[in-house]
Amino acid sequence: MTVLISNPPYNMKWEHPFFAQSQDRFTYGVPPEGNANYAFIQSALVMADHCVFLLPNSVLSTGQADEKAIKQAIVENNYLVAVIQLPDKMFESTSIPTCLLVFDKNKETQKIMMVDLTSKADQEIRDQNGQFGKTNTKRTYHKKMNVLSAEIIEHMTRLVQKPKDEDNLSVCVSLEQVKNNDFNLNPRRYFEIETDYSHREYADIIADMNHIIDLKNETKLVINEKIAKDLGVYDLIRQFQKSAKLNAEIAKIAKEKQGLKLNSEKFVSLSRSKELKFEVKDWDKLPEMFVAIVGMWSQTIRALNNEENRYLAEYKDAMVNDMFH
Repeated sequence: MTVLISNPPYNMKWEHPFFAQSQDRFTYGVPPEGNANYAFIQSALVMADHCVFLLPNSVLSTGQADEKAIKQAIVENNYLVAVIQLPDKMFESTSIPTCLLVFDKNKETQKIMMVDLTSKADQEIRDQNGQFGKTNTKRTYHKKMNVLSAEIIEHMTRLVQKPKDEDNLSVCVSLEQVKNNDFNLNPRRYFEIETDYSHREYADIIADMNHIIDLKNETKLVINEKIAKDLGVYDLIRQFQKSAKLNAEIAKIAKEKQGLKLNSEKFVSLSRSKELKFEVKDWDKLPEMFVAIVGMWSQTIRALNNEENRYLAEYKDAMVNDMFH
């Protein structure tokens, strides 16, 4: 498990690298050169399974078309665990309001926890040395800062690990609710929304999952383990194999609980022999065409796998709701 925590430079200008559209980290789109916030986010999601970002509030409700498209894609792929709105005036050098974005690429629910901590801060007075106001006089002055108590921080740590609704603090919302709010991630937008515990028919959810599984099964890749590692798809294939095992467990539950059939995943296999679905003449030097084909295949399967995970999370949420309601 890889974890990344980042407080990158805010709203930084940058230059698009050559062939940016073809880089894995920009699968959801290339951010504008005027702001690198979503470049940092996307780069992290390629490198790590779990990410936490401290960023300005502008990332939550950006009106810039490219950023909005990227934000929408990340939300729809169900990577976002929580949005935590922080009080302003928490930095000594700026009063800019900020937020924490918590991501998990292996998230098991479709809910996003929205948290508002803007009224939970304590004030602390700190001595500052330097220019005060617009004068040129350098001196020591007092500055009021907003800080979060150790109790609040500990409580938030537990809450992120086990998201739940708490009065005037947190609310767990569905992807559909976020979509209906035009993918605006400002937590204050959601505190008056009544939580909806209804869900689609199980048969419809399973039908959608079977459709995605059938698309994945249209092509099966049998690939040598060493070549898979050389091409950078070995870890991805291992993830897909774990997904197939989870698929089998869900299939058993669906059959026992709802009498529904979930298709099996049979689209990838690792081999220790020199075995490959595509014919390769020279095993010491792979043709560029094959490298491109495998790259395209992995991106397509990744997208389909994310889509299946959305339905899987929806199915789990439906099961949990039925257990407690």
